Amino acid sequence: MPASCVPSEEVEYLNRALRTLSGCNRALLRAEDEAFLFQEICRVVVEEGGYRMAWVGRAEQDEAQTVTPMAHVGLDQDYVNSLQMTWADRERGRGPTGTAIRTGTPTLSRNILTDPKVGPWRENAITHGIASVLSLPLRVDGRVFGALAICAKEPDAFGERELALLSEAADDLAFGLQALRGKAQRRQAERQVETLNRALATRVAVNHAVIHATDETPLLAEICRVLVEECGYRQAWVDYRQSDPTRPYRMMACDAADGICQGWGSGRHDASFHGRLEQNLEAGQPLVMRDLLNTPTAALHQEARELGFAAALVLPLKVDDDLIGMLVIMAEHADAFDDPEVELLLAMANDLAFGIAALRTRARAVEAETTIRRMAFEDTLTGLPNRLRLRELLDDAISVARQDRRPFALLHLEIARNQEINETLGYREGDRLQLEIATRLTQVVGPERTVARMGECEFAVLMPNGGAEQASQLARQILTALYDPVELSGLFLEARASIGIALYPGHGTAPESLIRRSGSAMEQAKRANAGFALFQGGLDQECAQHLTLMGDLRRAIDRNELLLYYQPKVEIASNRVCGTEALVRWRHPQHGMLPPDEFVRLAENTGLITPLTLWVLDTALGQRYAWHEEGDERPISVNLSAHDLRDPRLLERIQGSFATWGAKPHWIEFELTESALMEDPVASMQTLSALKELDAHLTIDDFGTGYSSLAYLQKLPVDSLKIDQSFVTRMTSNDGSAKIVRSIIELAHNLDLTVVAEGVEDQLTLNQLGQFGCDIVQGYRISQPIPAEQFRDWEVRSTWH
Repeated sequence: MPASCVPSEEVEYLNRALRTLSGCNRALLRAEDEAFLFQEICRVVVEEGGYRMAWVGRAEQDEAQTVTPMAHVGLDQDYVNSLQMTWADRERGRGPTGTAIRTGTPTLSRNILTDPKVGPWRENAITHGIASVLSLPLRVDGRVFGALAICAKEPDAFGERELALLSEAADDLAFGLQALRGKAQRRQAERQVETLNRALATRVAVNHAVIHATDETPLLAEICRVLVEECGYRQAWVDYRQSDPTRPYRMMACDAADGICQGWGSGRHDASFHGRLEQNLEAGQPLVMRDLLNTPTAALHQEARELGFAAALVLPLKVDDDLIGMLVIMAEHADAFDDPEVELLLAMANDLAFGIAALRTRARAVEAETTIRRMAFEDTLTGLPNRLRLRELLDDAISVARQDRRPFALLHLEIARNQEINETLGYREGDRLQLEIATRLTQVVGPERTVARMGECEFAVLMPNGGAEQASQLARQILTALYDPVELSGLFLEARASIGIALYPGHGTAPESLIRRSGSAMEQAKRANAGFALFQGGLDQECAQHLTLMGDLRRAIDRNELLLYYQPKVEIASNRVCGTEALVRWRHPQHGMLPPDEFVRLAENTGLITPLTLWVLDTALGQRYAWHEEGDERPISVNLSAHDLRDPRLLERIQGSFATWGAKPHWIEFELTESALMEDPVASMQTLSALKELDAHLTIDDFGTGYSSLAYLQKLPVDSLKIDQSFVTRMTSNDGSAKIVRSIIELAHNLDLTVVAEGVEDQLTLNQLGQFGCDIVQGYRISQPIPAEQFRDWEVRSTWH
């Protein structure tokens, strides 16, 4: 400071500098980017420090070595624009700012009026009340980035101590600037790593999809989904090339973060864009478009604004060196799709193209195999399955029927006079007769049954569900359909037929035996001129026993000679019995205690299952009433079969039994097997909904052995799942079973269902079920089924209370 300055002025100037230093440090703590930092420092210098003006200039590395104002406070923009400084060693570069930048040292002009180096700016400075100027170099990464200029209204400002404080503030500003740049560089590096990770994840996910793909169209849809939902791109779609010049590409699959798949906007772009696009694709090169939002002339600028993306990448899809289409990816950020990311995504597109080629090769192989199989298993004249294929279909039908415990029928037809027609009218007319017969049979039996051609004049019909009565009814319908004459060469000839019927399991449990016995029954029908006949050959000992047991079972139901046992269920959380399952037993006078599966299956196959179910329900309600009188409110579970679900009077019968005993809905829980529900899903849903309207508790029994889909399962109005014992009994020795059990428990809980595990035979299984979160268990580890009169004694002696 000049000698004429009084100490109070020096104190004021020092305070001014200290306020500036303090404010600058606060600004450094708040700054997130350079623009904010520069502007805030200038504001602090003027508004908090009390200086006349402050501005930050950046030293450009151009030929003229210009200084560009980055921020300013205290004077208007016109004044700042008029400075026109340079840091070159010439007239406009010898002022304080140019010198500070060029030399890297603080430069001071103490008096604008007398300093010859500020001549180009003197007049404007005086007009704006500036008497002295201090320029402080800003050094970043060892290089002078620019300068901070501070203007004071008094001459001879910026004494030694004030200069030191302001230099410290400039050094802090330079340090803050360097820190911001370091942070920006780190963010950029992190962004690049994130981008590469995204591209790598995309390639991994696409390869996984390609490996597991079985069809081309779902693969394309999965790729688009992965790009958007898993990898975070804004939009993705696949276009395939086509021969239509007015529409050279057709969208095959698309996914978008906002759900709007717009593609290229139906030709809104000019020819130059499509020409450049086509040129890149043909050359096998990607087309990269970045910063679309800030480039109004870009072809996709308007779509980018509408759909919220800022960068686009078009990747060629080539199969066997032929361009088949393109994969388009949109990103939200303008700096997406740098070279490393594009390289990875191009490799991903090549992987996808390889997968498409593999699928097409596989499809051609499957088509060839299908043709060969069709020739081997299809009748060449009618297109119907032949005898060899019929054997396969019978194998499948037997497997399903055995699992579902239901009968089915095979009808064997022979058309009369076929050889006579061939000899009289020729084989062409004979073939026309065969085609007409095949058409009529297919129409009358419906799509759920299979028609096969067994030989020259023989056909078969596989009826996959039903017994003797249903098969006989179908035979009558077929004979009626064949009754009308067939016109051949101007003649109307009757197509007489004889039909033989064989039933599974009563007439055979193997394809050959059913074919043989249906043929035998057909011969019986021909001899008797009866139109159709059921197989009447000698029954084996087992069939005879079944017929006897059928009559005995009917009498046992009518005379109340069956027994009902109760197997306890234990709630794992409380270690208490929470209910029982009613299980029917039959002590036959001659055969003793019969296995339940044997006579229950007999009841299902002979139409006795509904009377048996009603007997179980009525008996269980009687016992439940007795326990209710004792104050026991735990429910009893009763099983319903597939046949019960088809009974139109089921609800009426249940309501009648409940009314008889004055029962409440919570007294009884109904269990229905998964396979029974899936036999007729629509009807099952209606029946379950009706039961649910009665406030009944519903459980899916034997879960895991049927074929219900998750979509269907979540619609069922059920309360519980009971895991099939085939999984539970093996879960401690078989990791696969344990995983299935755990998955079922998690699935059920996600659907807010209670989980019951049956077949719990030992403590280890019980412990593992508890760890998996199972709710209820039953099995021999708890207790075997118990007669009602022994249940109380067992419970007192047990540990489950």
